[in-house]
Amino acid sequence: MVQRGVVGMVTQVWTAVRPHGGAQRFLWWCGTLLLASAVAHSVVAVVDGTPWLGSVSWRKPIVFGASFGLLAWSVVWVLRNMQRRWLRWPVVVLLGGFSVFEVALISMQVWRGQPSHFNNTSPFDEKVFELMGQSVLAVAAAIGLLLVWAVFDLRGSAVVRVAALAGITAQVVAGYIGTRLIAEGDAVVAATGHVPEDLVFGAAGSAKLAHAIGIHGIQVLAVLAILLEGTRLAPRARLSAMLIATVGYAGAYTAVTLTAYDGRPWTDPTVLLGVLGLFGVVGVAVGYLRALMARDVADERTVVVA
Repeated sequence: MVQRGVVGMVTQVWTAVRPHGGAQRFLWWCGTLLLASAVAHSVVAVVDGTPWLGSVSWRKPIVFGASFGLLAWSVVWVLRNMQRRWLRWPVVVLLGGFSVFEVALISMQVWRGQPSHFNNTSPFDEKVFELMGQSVLAVAAAIGLLLVWAVFDLRGSAVVRVAALAGITAQVVAGYIGTRLIAEGDAVVAATGHVPEDLVFGAAGSAKLAHAIGIHGIQVLAVLAILLEGTRLAPRARLSAMLIATVGYAGAYTAVTLTAYDGRPWTDPTVLLGVLGLFGVVGVAVGYLRALMARDVADERTVVVA
């Protein structure tokens, strides 16, 4: 029963991100290429045995490849729920094409044994980092365009609309945090002349964690929306579970981000932010438990009928 339930959920999510039409297929294959690159570099990292952390590490093509790849697949799901189609190619070309270009530059630098970020040791390395910045701006433009488009044109159930709009908004916030990370890195280089091994806000703010939570919020919420759509819950009950999880995600994201900007590690928030983060995690968990429990009931009914 459990195995069948897991297979069913994976199949449902997989089906929901399958592309329809040329533009979606282009973006889906961009995401697939990026995820394949992440897997390949993971194998290289294991064989090579070099440290995971540091300015020159296989971690970078792995993390960036996986993050951009999952983002591309997530946007395919969003596009499947859009009504008008005339904006699809600008979005997918900017997002898919420049994501692949960005990760290709990062991977090239790691294979060369050079830092990919904040590297101005040679004109070539400086140009590479400049191109990376321009690629990220193109991806950010695609996300901004997608958000405006989705506000006016997103169709589907209320659950889908909440998950998509909240997830895209989280991406926009993550993009802003990313600009602050770049500013911090530039400041370190200007002050020390060296590429920073790590980036923090203040004394020990987890800037990268705040950035990552925003980037992957769309996957957290989209998967929940897909699972809820596969249950026999009434539409109002589905929406209630989705709203609880979305508010929870927003709370956790806010708590981690404000803790980072306060210069504190995520493990040492203020009492208020710690409580907010805990309630946020519980909210997301409640949404997923509601979906999973409803699926179990539906599976049992299916078995009885069969």
